[in-house]
Amino acid sequence: MNINRIIFAIEDCISTLSRYSVSAFFPDYCDLHTVIGLDQQDRERRPWLKAPYIATTKQGYYLSVFEISGALKEMDENPDLTAPGTLESLITALAERMNTAYKNTGHKISFVFERDPERGRDEIEAMLLPQRKSIARTGILLQDVLDEKVTTLTPWLVRERCWLTVWSSEELLSRTDRKDHQTRIRKLAEHAPPARFAQDPWRWTLSALKIRHDAFLDTLEQALTHDSDGLLVRLMDIHEVGREIRRQLERNSTPAVWQPHLPEDARPAGWRQGEDTSVFHAPSLNLQLFTTQPETHGSLIKAGDLWHGMVAITLPPQNLRTFNQLVRDVPRAIPWRIRMDLMPGGMKALGVKKTLLTYSSFISPLRPMYDSVMMLNDINKHDPVCIMTIVATTWGNSREVCTRNQALLKSALEGWGVCGTTTTFGDPRRAWVNTVLAASHGSGPVPLYPPLSHALSLFPLNRAGSVWRGQGNLMMHTEDGSAWEVALASSQQNKHTELTPGAPGLGKSVLINALSEIQIASAQKNLPFIAYIDKGFSAQGLVQLIRDSLPEQRKDEAVGIILSNDPEHTRNLFDVMYGAKKPATPEKNFMVSVLCALCVDTGTGQPCNPGDTRQIISNLVDLAFREYGENNPRLYRAGTEPLVDLALEESGIAEQHDAGWWNAATWFEIRDMLHMAGNIPAAQRAHYQAMPLLAEMSALLGQPSIRDVFGTVQRDNSAELLLDYIRRALDQGHSDYPMMSGCTRFMLSPDTRVVAVDLNNVAGDKTPAGRLRTGIMYLLAGQIAGGDFVLPQYQEEIRKNLDPRYHEVIFCRIEQLDQEVKTKVYDELHNAKGINFIWEALDTQELEQRKFGIRTVLSTQLLQDYPPAVLKSANTLWLLRYRPDEIPFLRDNFGVPEVTLRRFLKMPEGAAPDGSGVPVLAVFRVKNGTLARILKFTLGPLELWALNSSPKDSALRRALTQELGSLRARQILAENFPRGSATSLIEHRARTHDSENVIHDLAAELIRKQGYHL
Repeated sequence: MNINRIIFAIEDCISTLSRYSVSAFFPDYCDLHTVIGLDQQDRERRPWLKAPYIATTKQGYYLSVFEISGALKEMDENPDLTAPGTLESLITALAERMNTAYKNTGHKISFVFERDPERGRDEIEAMLLPQRKSIARTGILLQDVLDEKVTTLTPWLVRERCWLTVWSSEELLSRTDRKDHQTRIRKLAEHAPPARFAQDPWRWTLSALKIRHDAFLDTLEQALTHDSDGLLVRLMDIHEVGREIRRQLERNSTPAVWQPHLPEDARPAGWRQGEDTSVFHAPSLNLQLFTTQPETHGSLIKAGDLWHGMVAITLPPQNLRTFNQLVRDVPRAIPWRIRMDLMPGGMKALGVKKTLLTYSSFISPLRPMYDSVMMLNDINKHDPVCIMTIVATTWGNSREVCTRNQALLKSALEGWGVCGTTTTFGDPRRAWVNTVLAASHGSGPVPLYPPLSHALSLFPLNRAGSVWRGQGNLMMHTEDGSAWEVALASSQQNKHTELTPGAPGLGKSVLINALSEIQIASAQKNLPFIAYIDKGFSAQGLVQLIRDSLPEQRKDEAVGIILSNDPEHTRNLFDVMYGAKKPATPEKNFMVSVLCALCVDTGTGQPCNPGDTRQIISNLVDLAFREYGENNPRLYRAGTEPLVDLALEESGIAEQHDAGWWNAATWFEIRDMLHMAGNIPAAQRAHYQAMPLLAEMSALLGQPSIRDVFGTVQRDNSAELLLDYIRRALDQGHSDYPMMSGCTRFMLSPDTRVVAVDLNNVAGDKTPAGRLRTGIMYLLAGQIAGGDFVLPQYQEEIRKNLDPRYHEVIFCRIEQLDQEVKTKVYDELHNAKGINFIWEALDTQELEQRKFGIRTVLSTQLLQDYPPAVLKSANTLWLLRYRPDEIPFLRDNFGVPEVTLRRFLKMPEGAAPDGSGVPVLAVFRVKNGTLARILKFTLGPLELWALNSSPKDSALRRALTQELGSLRARQILAENFPRGSATSLIEHRARTHDSENVIHDLAAELIRKQGYHL
């Protein structure tokens, strides 16, 4: 008798029994029954869980599910590399942790991975739902922008999910434990009323098994997180697990809020049938989850309005390939799901075959099989041989679509390291259930026998993970289309300092503007506080977009300011809070910083004698407010401020005192009277007149309190007295900066919340002195736009020093600031490169603002433009490009994998030609570790034309705006240039057309093209 035939006959018999065992009642395919409730220890260890996390099967297995959001960082998939941060190091660590458990039977794990491009729209819609509610609350008309996001992003998004199911069986227990449990259950059952279709948790509660199950869960969780360098793992409750199972079975009819009833959720329903008490309890889980009745059509399944086709792997990959390679091989447009079960006991299952082959190894045809089994036997001594099954499924709206998808999926699987597959199943329903998350402990029809480490290398361990899934407000996507959410200024990060280096033309300003626009669309009740300091008009498009979206009476909530040396833009350096006579701590810090900046030696980038200079300046500021706020306050003179004079006349205050009183009246007294009369604008003007001026500082340096202490101090390496140098520097500052040397004329509305200050007309040139001027303007603009952002942290100081009559006005603003995250954006900071003092001032602000709830964005052209201190303190990078020699810094200081850094440099710069967006290397330091991924940032034409700052596109937008208004101009540009730029056409016409002004001609052409539709 041919032994080979006997072996094959036995295998065929077992396979046939497995594949052709059919159940008529579909809920019988699901073996989930009930749950094990949370105990006190569970609530203490996992306080976020609101429902049980352990389900039980009809066989008594305990089951729990982890959601695997993906890896924090891309891992190098080269199998020869085992250094930390590589995929091989994670696999090795996971194999070591599981080795002991997998030497014996009792545990089982299963990875389920799903990609559904048809649900990409659901991902972006779900993320935008809070924003739609937000704009309804805030009254800003951005619905068209949100609708465009959905239209633009949907073709590029794929809903991707991954889960890890863990089973633990009673095989883990001793015979005595099992016997005692059965005895206890029999006694309880004698007194329990019958409930045939209900959950009965008491029957399955076994503390010894729960302890072992929890221990294995902890082992897997620790191994997968891999010291914050591995995967993002979250234990799911059974409500979530049940919802996901139901969704996979009934994709188009499962409500997003549906969840199975558990014992603690149950309410009586229906009529009692005889002695059966099932109506008083929650129905068995399988009856709740498997409510559909799928039809079998050959090897396909029709469930509801979808057809499903399955593919099982019969021969494992002959050449080990990673899971990411399989994802790339499956066409993006195909929805699919794959389940890979892994159980211990591979050599035990091969025991009969091993015995037969031992006695027949002398037969030549069987020798290779014998050698393979013996090789596995040797490997099993240090790397447990497991049992593995792999089954995949795809679906479509029609039989033809499903069959096509099945063929494409089968082809991709067969190309995954050269696999064998089958699409023929005796019971297609069983095969389909074997692809569903946690629905059945049973595995696929064809067992494979890989070593543990080999099996782990096939799992989806290197997918892109985000800590903000389901909580983000910015939707990006990976290169293969996986939706990737970001939540700006979230609690996942300890501070909110963002750096956005990028050369001109790569989309840096568009990115920054888009992030600000997202914050506006995500506001709670009012527009968020945003201070945007820019050079080059990049932010003016954002401001115009917001103003166009606000009703007429609210236009002042968003303001764009282009600073100039015009008297109307004068902003006194020494202005303090309305109602105060001396500066609060942050106001004084700002004054000292600017005055010290005026004393900077452009050759060194630092003030002379930095320590002495700062001490002198600090004393000078105190002296100035003591002099003009207490000792000799400035006297009121009629005609100085016409608005104040008019307010005094109209309110009748002018008639309340005689001429002698008015001759001695101070501006502070005028301010207080107008404030009590309710004329806040006029009182504010009077307040400005009472403040010290830069021109008065030189004289104050001669006061004894300063001269006696510092009068003999000389400049370093010079015989010049330091006070003389400072006096000369301040006098020069008064001459060079007229816009901050007089009384304030420029005043923002109290309702203003979004301010963009452009420095283009007041910034300096590229010389050291010019860069210093630019830096000082950045400091001044930051104070104008967002100087009050830090005031909530000084409430006690303000309450103590401020006149109580002003508390209502001031603390109303402070309370608003205290409730929200504020944003400060400094764009084009390379213009202040080399002036270290300016960067140090910004760095000091940034470090302090961490605890003030302020999101700070610092943008420049090159990564090297940032001082080391700023780079080290940042916790978010939006990298559009960097130089090869900066790779070591990014790798060592931010923990970005070198494989990611080198791959990003090989990608084309700027927007992709296919419209998928701009590639961005995003790096986030979060509480779990460091996220680092290459992502695509995609915007629609309306947003692009609103936020685009390229010179030619901006000129075309301005030309149309002058004729039609900004809203209609953006609409026309979006219709005619859906990629968000007309630069190529403008340049082409400039080369080929004989025109004096190509841009104006193109604008006129676009207007004529509209005809009567303007």
